[in-house]
Amino acid sequence: MPKISEEARQGRRNQILDAARLCFQKEGLHETTMQDIIRASDLSAGAVYSYFKSKDDLIFAAVATSLDDLRTMLDETMRRAPAKSADDLIGLLLPAITKFAARDGYDLRRIALLGWSEAQRSERLRVAIQSHYAAFRADLAKLAASWRPSSNAADADAMAKLLLTVLLGAVVQSAIMGDATAEDIARGLRLLTQA
Repeated sequence: MPKISEEARQGRRNQILDAARLCFQKEGLHETTMQDIIRASDLSAGAVYSYFKSKDDLIFAAVATSLDDLRTMLDETMRRAPAKSADDLIGLLLPAITKFAARDGYDLRRIALLGWSEAQRSERLRVAIQSHYAAFRADLAKLAASWRPSSNAADADAMAKLLLTVLLGAVVQSAIMGDATAEDIARGLRLLTQA
């Protein structure tokens, strides 16, 4: 049997992850079966199981790879256009998150809600999500400190916690309500900070 290239292997892995995310959004994490994912992937059971040994492995990979890709995109976005204030940052990142999350057949913001819920059950997933958010929050603290050079580390950490709360809350609100735009949230933050 000929070996497939690393690129083809990664493509097949992504095909399975996309099928899983599509099924997860449609049916939820626990209602989705491996058979559902196998059918949606258009691959054989053997092919799917050669990449992921269980549905828990698939759930973990679906969330973790999304977080990795999101982190890369956010880093590039912040590097290209450094924000000069909290509302500027929110106005920059939320449209980027919205664009990143929109996929063919599913929305990663809705998958995030499922992942956060699953992290309450899965210690492995909770630790992975916590690690991603802690690293991003540390970056936000550095950025917040640059806006207020007189702030100490505790102040920068508090500002970063608020910024992460706004970003994660915007993901929840957009997934559930669908009516809060990046402009609305950035404007609201600007109005609150100027009050």
